[in-house]
Amino acid sequence: MSRKHAIVLGVALAVFVAGIFLSLIRSKSAQNPVGEIKHFTAEHEKKSLEKSLHSSKASAVSCQREPAKPSSAPGNTETPPSAQVTSDTSPSDNQPIEAPLLEEGVLITHRVVSGESLLGLARKYRTTGYQIAKRNMIPEDARLFVGQELEIIPGEEVTYCARKGESLSEIAQRFGADRQDIVALNDLETNATLQLGQKLIMPVSQKRIDTVLEEIAEKKRQVEMERKSQYQRKFLTRLKLQQNARAKLARLRAEKAAKARKLARAKREKERRLRKAKQKFKYTSSAKYQHKMRVVATAYTSHRSQTDRTPFLAAWNNRIRPGMKIIAVSPDLIRKYGLTNGVRVKIGGLPGTYVVRDKMNKRLHDHIDIYMGTNRRRALRWGRRRVVMYW
Repeated sequence: MSRKHAIVLGVALAVFVAGIFLSLIRSKSAQNPVGEIKHFTAEHEKKSLEKSLHSSKASAVSCQREPAKPSSAPGNTETPPSAQVTSDTSPSDNQPIEAPLLEEGVLITHRVVSGESLLGLARKYRTTGYQIAKRNMIPEDARLFVGQELEIIPGEEVTYCARKGESLSEIAQRFGADRQDIVALNDLETNATLQLGQKLIMPVSQKRIDTVLEEIAEKKRQVEMERKSQYQRKFLTRLKLQQNARAKLARLRAEKAAKARKLARAKREKERRLRKAKQKFKYTSSAKYQHKMRVVATAYTSHRSQTDRTPFLAAWNNRIRPGMKIIAVSPDLIRKYGLTNGVRVKIGGLPGTYVVRDKMNKRLHDHIDIYMGTNRRRALRWGRRRVVMYW
């Protein structure tokens, strides 16, 4: 055999081996013991739902019929239906799903094997029993039978983020789920403590979770609105009280001002009457005096120690000299009774009449001072007395 013939024979042998290898690969991929991949489209979903509905009806009709009894004839080799279903199950059905079949969002058809349940399938395909039951139009608590085909979309799970202070019992009660289902779906311990923001796979629909969360949010909004309305009512009440207090204070101030004005008017009226009475008073030279009052009487002389640098010059620029019968009066007698310059008075116990020619210090009240000329001894002898004065 030449070298050329050997090369051609080797190439032919390699092509033959490659063909056998490709056929083996194709046959292995065509077996698909667990399910086949189907792209998730609306048209295919409709067909798959119709197919599952037809198969469920057929299974219901077959369950109503009485199963055929096996014949005792030696030539009859027919096996019972249950044995056929069990024999159809191969050891490859219990093998884990290959990586391409676990692609999320891809519709697959799963053939049920012995010992499987909705919860186990939900954990296996990272979805929930509710989603599987809803897609295949079966109850959530339905028992699966061997060979039953179920349409599943891996990764179609409903998650919920735990909030602060929540427990598994509170979450299960809130969403109407079973606590053990939540524990099984999330591989948690029975008395596990949840962390803030921990994601949990829920065995309920997303619509129910959204509805419950919306109800909770609505209650919170109502509570917040009630709190705001209470705050507004309290604020308005406090504002009204402040306004009433300010109005009451303004009213009291107005009343006080009105009372002060009334007192001022009364005082002015009294002063006016006194001034009018003083204007009406006039001294008469008749022997009968119209007024009298008791005053304190002292004596003074024309000495600088008792008067000032001008001992012979009195008030109103009156020139005085010893021997004159004159008196000095306190300023209040001038204001109240009009005892001004030139008024004649009568002093009880002294002869004759005296004339007002001088004024005393403003600190004295109801007081007169009798002029004794330059006789200091006579003034000292007079001293201080209380007398009755007429005018």
